[in-house]
Amino acid sequence: MNQLPLFYKTIVPLSKERHGSLYIKPPENFKYAKKANSIYITVVEFHKAACVYPIVFGRSEDGAIFPVVLLGLQNGQNLFVNSGGKWLADYIPAYVRRYPFILAADRDNREKFTVCLDEAYAGFNKNRKGQKLFDNAGNETEILKQTITFLSEFQNQVQLTILFCNKINDLGIIESMQARIEKAGKQTALGSFMCVNRQRLKDLPPEKMIELVRTDMMELIYAHLASLNNIEKLLKKAVNGE
Repeated sequence: MNQLPLFYKTIVPLSKERHGSLYIKPPENFKYAKKANSIYITVVEFHKAACVYPIVFGRSEDGAIFPVVLLGLQNGQNLFVNSGGKWLADYIPAYVRRYPFILAADRDNREKFTVCLDEAYAGFNKNRKGQKLFDNAGNETEILKQTITFLSEFQNQVQLTILFCNKINDLGIIESMQARIEKAGKQTALGSFMCVNRQRLKDLPPEKMIELVRTDMMELIYAHLASLNNIEKLLKKAVNGE
């Protein structure tokens, strides 16, 4: 059984037949993200995210790597969402902001996507609270059009992110993180995440370095490396609640 994406519980294709009378209230808080200690981001988000979060990499079962922002130092811990569900940072990852909608890839054609939603989302209702998804003629409302545009842009950025991750993976400059963080006498290892090895990056042949610069991938690498300074801030946040 395929595991559902983070946050989502009941994903179904969007349709005017099934959801024609549905209204949506935007999320009042981010409690649904309270237990996410890391969240996927795309390359277009690197520069803004790097100002706040550590950007690290994970590896999927098929060996592909992907970028995430680190939000906590242990499973089920998001230090950027308080007890009231408020997000405690200026930048909120697009993955979080797209909820409760999502694009699902077709099983037979991975380049074809269907707009879906999480019917378990409490903000969906038929009590005229919020905004309708479809008008009386069955056409998409402005809020739904904006949502679909956002999903499409996000998916385009996912493809660019895959290209970037494949490149740095192929170059062999990614390694497991060696950082160990101590809190209250207990150590937390970040070995399940990965980062770019600075020395391996420096040792790349000149033509590979030039390619990274010309494709703007070097900027993304530098943003990632600079963001690792936020690990210390994350620890301080964990210890002092700041």
